Amino acid sequence: METKYLENWLRDAHAMEKQAEEMLKSQAKRLEHYPALRARIDQHLEETTHQSDKLERLMTELGIDTSALKDMGGKLSAFGQALGGMMAGDEVVKGGIASYAFECFEIASYKALIAAS
Repeated sequence: METKYLENWLRDAHAMEKQAEEMLKSQAKRLEHYPALRARIDQHLEETTHQSDKLERLMTELGIDTSALKDMGGKLSAFGQALGGMMAGDEVVKGGIASYAFECFEIASYKALIAAS
């Protein structure tokens, strides 16, 4: 695989993890009436932060910097999702569906990255 593609895909993966962090933080704040779900979201947030840290270490080892623009785009997308979810009466259900879809996207992204590298 060409190095520039690997660099871009790693930056995309990092931005994806930053987006996930923001989504999970936002969800956790609004789940005071669902303690079991809140605990699972907090656990997933810890896993996501660990994954982001691993990506940053790998990128540093490879001499690849993160992309502030991509990271900001991911964070803005998470903010938009949180804002839209707050308007819904069934926010917990919609948040769960959105999280499931995002997780599937994340898994597919890492599988493609692994297969291509």
